[in-house]
Amino acid sequence: MGADRLGLVAHLLLRMRSRSIGVALLATGCFNPDVTPLQTEGSGTAEDTGPATDTGTACMAGQTQDCACADDSIGTQTCLPDGSGFGGCECGAVDTGSSTIDPTTGPPPECTDDADCAGMAEGECEQGVCGDDGTCSVQPLRAGTPCGDATEVACSGADSCDGAGTCSANDAPDGVPCSDCPLGSCACMGGACGDCTAFALQNDFITTRSIEGWQLTGGWGLYREAPQNFDVGPTVFGSQVFGTDGNRVAPYPSSETEQSSARTPPTILPPTLEFLSWNVDEGTGVDNKWVRVSTDGGASFTTLVDCNMGMPLPFCQFRTDRAPDDWDPITIPVPPMMVGQVGIVEFAYDTLDSCCNFEKGWYIDATNFATQCACLDDASCGGLGGECGTGVCGGTGECELDVVAAGTACGDATDVECNAADACDGLGYCAPNVAATGLTTCFDCPAGAGDCNVCQAGACPDCVSLPSVNAFSQGAQSFGGWVIEDFNGNGAGWQLYSQAPPNQNPGSVPVALSSAPAFGTDGNRQPPYPGAQDEHSRVTTTVDTVPPSITFNSWNVDEGSGVDNKIIELSVDGGATWNVLVNCGGGIGTPQPFCDFRSDGRLGNDWDSVTIPTGAFAGMPGQLRITYDTLDSCCEFERGWFIDNLNFAQRCQDSAFP
Repeated sequence: MGADRLGLVAHLLLRMRSRSIGVALLATGCFNPDVTPLQTEGSGTAEDTGPATDTGTACMAGQTQDCACADDSIGTQTCLPDGSGFGGCECGAVDTGSSTIDPTTGPPPECTDDADCAGMAEGECEQGVCGDDGTCSVQPLRAGTPCGDATEVACSGADSCDGAGTCSANDAPDGVPCSDCPLGSCACMGGACGDCTAFALQNDFITTRSIEGWQLTGGWGLYREAPQNFDVGPTVFGSQVFGTDGNRVAPYPSSETEQSSARTPPTILPPTLEFLSWNVDEGTGVDNKWVRVSTDGGASFTTLVDCNMGMPLPFCQFRTDRAPDDWDPITIPVPPMMVGQVGIVEFAYDTLDSCCNFEKGWYIDATNFATQCACLDDASCGGLGGECGTGVCGGTGECELDVVAAGTACGDATDVECNAADACDGLGYCAPNVAATGLTTCFDCPAGAGDCNVCQAGACPDCVSLPSVNAFSQGAQSFGGWVIEDFNGNGAGWQLYSQAPPNQNPGSVPVALSSAPAFGTDGNRQPPYPGAQDEHSRVTTTVDTVPPSITFNSWNVDEGSGVDNKIIELSVDGGATWNVLVNCGGGIGTPQPFCDFRSDGRLGNDWDSVTIPTGAFAGMPGQLRITYDTLDSCCEFERGWFIDNLNFAQRCQDSAFP
């Protein structure tokens, strides 16, 4: 016996001797029936010198004491019912080396194998086991072991052992929807499927429970937002809603032609169908919509609304992009003979074609029909939530979400320009935070700096067709991401121009610019022309790889020099510091034609070619900053400063919508 085990036994003996049990038993951790227990004389105290009393027992029935287990842990011995001694050492949760003694039945039967103990199990989830000490014990079967009825129905799964010796029926929580009751609007109760006795007040489409039993085709489903189109990003609704993306198709903003429908499960038809509607499409008979009902299980339908019939309902109307809370309340009468009957409501949508780029689909919310069987408690809404909210039973009888705080991390932790880390939206859903495809500028593509296409499905790809110069021919996208600043509050005129504005000279007219559109500012002119102003403004480009020289075409009609001052700077540290390349007022840099006085009468095709060396900064990622300061509102002849064909911060010519 090892020193550790001898120490443990000695410790246990000291503990046993310290107990006032009337007897002292010498043992090594297990009872030996061949060893006669020692009896003390007298009452068992040191002072007692009276005659010995023979009780005829070694211990008191049911009495326990510590014992040493094979793994050096401490087990328990129990005194046998007849007091003849202690039973085997019980170690851990399951003792296969000894048997547990029931004082009312006596010692367990002896055995040589498990077959000798089979008759001791009282149910399917117990088994008799022959222990190492040659006696039987009863052990529970592992949780999940099949037992009882193997039939699986909507409200009751196959029976299985619970791990504690009992066969569980595995019934669904009361109130969970099912589908095989007479009415068709059903809920589980006591493991069986029966007609709902109560319904939620309305269907707010909060969880997937809201569309269980619906028959859906095309794009119909649950949405947190209407998808982006070819012009603007997605429209994020104030709650989850039900609908279809129409002629959009994922990955957005691709287009398609859609003929689709959504049919409710059997529902009791109210006097009027009421719901909220939101659509962005052509409406009328082009993107046609209709609502029908059936009371014969879908064999035939009665049309209540058909937009092709010229009905004036809001969802039949042409609607361009609209606010997320701009919903139309809809009320549609149900034929009196159908009211109160069990029916099916159908929504149908036909785009007829894949036109148009502005469309986003049709959505409904807050219906007074096809509502859920009223939930009874949180258990009946279990499993309906996710990372951002737990399914609970709401006060209206509809399963809702117990939400976590907005901004809580969820889903994908990737955090790049086109795909920020996912986060909970505060309504119980995980927002993917993916930038709009084809509409979002990015600069972290593998090529780096300004050689990237716009965001595509959450990624920033390299540009395949990068022009040699920025000709500002892509509209506002030509200078997307550039920062324009106004320092004196009189307006910053930086934008695209096809002509220089009229000045204050009598009879002045605009000058058409031959290199147009051009990017620039009208200087001390102000709309409505020829209003005068003093302008102090600045524009900062996006990041690009600095070329050996900055080149562009320039056209100005102003005082030049240090009066209508112009400054061009370069930063290669993210804007922390700026290096002056040209300062017309300070005489810094190679003399440039845009620093010169240019009077009125300049022709629109009279452009200056500009070259500004960048020196040691060439090849670094950098930004240009261009400043224009008129200092005053003088003079009447001025028209501003314009640039074109800039060889920096070019915009990719790849298709934004492949």
